Amino acid sequence: MTQSSDTPATSGRSRSPVAAHPVTSAIIAILVLASIFFALYVPFYASATPKVGDFPFFYFYLLIYMPVLGVVMWIIITLQRRLRPGPGAGDGEVTR
Repeated sequence: MTQSSDTPATSGRSRSPVAAHPVTSAIIAILVLASIFFALYVPFYASATPKVGDFPFFYFYLLIYMPVLGVVMWIIITLQRRLRPGPGAGDGEVTR
């Protein structure tokens, strides 16, 4: 009375959204990690040069980084919404 190896052991439940869409989940993880890296890697923007006028590079880095980060976060939220199951897709039942 053993279960054959070709049948799934999930007893009819659907896979998690992360397991069902591994590429989308990987893209989300890469975008989040890149956002954290570019904020925390201080040698990237903590230099005396280049300067624009009397302002150091850090100020211009922030002026570029913040709008780019906003766009990246919008992409992440959009991808996360695609991972959520739609209404009525909870138990795997087909509604007509």
